[in-house]
Amino acid sequence: MYHFIINPHSRTGKARILWAQLKEELNHRNIEYKEYFTERSSHAVAIARQICEEFEGIKTIVIVGGDGTANEVINGIDSYKDVILGYIPTGSSNDLARGLQLPKDPRKALDHILNPRHFKMVDHGIITYTQSGLSHKFAVSCGVGYDAAVCKEALRSRTKELLNKIGLGKLTYLIIGIKQIFTNKPTDTELIIDGSKSLVVKNVIFVASMIHKYEGGGLLMAPSAKANDRKLTVCVVANIPKLKILFVMPTIFFGKHILIKGVQLFDCDTIEIKTKEPSAVHTDGEFGGYHRHVKLSCTKEQIRMII
Repeated sequence: MYHFIINPHSRTGKARILWAQLKEELNHRNIEYKEYFTERSSHAVAIARQICEEFEGIKTIVIVGGDGTANEVINGIDSYKDVILGYIPTGSSNDLARGLQLPKDPRKALDHILNPRHFKMVDHGIITYTQSGLSHKFAVSCGVGYDAAVCKEALRSRTKELLNKIGLGKLTYLIIGIKQIFTNKPTDTELIIDGSKSLVVKNVIFVASMIHKYEGGGLLMAPSAKANDRKLTVCVVANIPKLKILFVMPTIFFGKHILIKGVQLFDCDTIEIKTKEPSAVHTDGEFGGYHRHVKLSCTKEQIRMII
């Protein structure tokens, strides 16, 4: 039995059409499956939790959506050992699929899931908001500062909606990113690495804690990141003049930003981020509010994914 969790609104509603095509293939092959459509924010969390509670044994859950839907699904799974996870990317960013080198074509992705040859145990990150004590998992990345501000604006952007309709949704982050260079304010930040090493950095533009290599629709933020090493790969960008950032941004597509003064990349088990001013936070492109103190690490469990 396959449990498909579908976000019909991903890719500006095109996911509904894609799912109809995938259903034809499932029915043609006489595959036993159940379908669940998300209807609101955080609905996929509840659906995943329901599946895990109602069905015994190993459950194969397949996400049909974008990185935001994947984020919700993993937050609804309490016991990873009882789940095999598949992913059919239909979002505008699809950085999780890019990091796992999954097929872009939904039919090919479905075929991989129905005829699995390779599995991978995959990490997830977890962020704890110290003021509330609440925690939230992330599949791809968590950002504090500039990149989170970009995500916040992109989620409400009519530009993204229009570009998605013509298949250019990835340009949303580039356009908004250029705007945010001039509106987002850097802040002094203390980083506590692995619970002991304290690093104070002036004028931090953003701190991106990565599970996979890519975020923001194909930005190679962490070229050395490994999805199964139980480590966070952290990219810190600070003390770069705003006009220079315009020239730095294109280098991120090729992972060459790490050669630029003001960019640090390192691996760690845990990191605390304390900012002088409240900073925007995102998890997998979903805006998580403004915070001054967060803690990040990997979950103890890894989940088995079909790749």
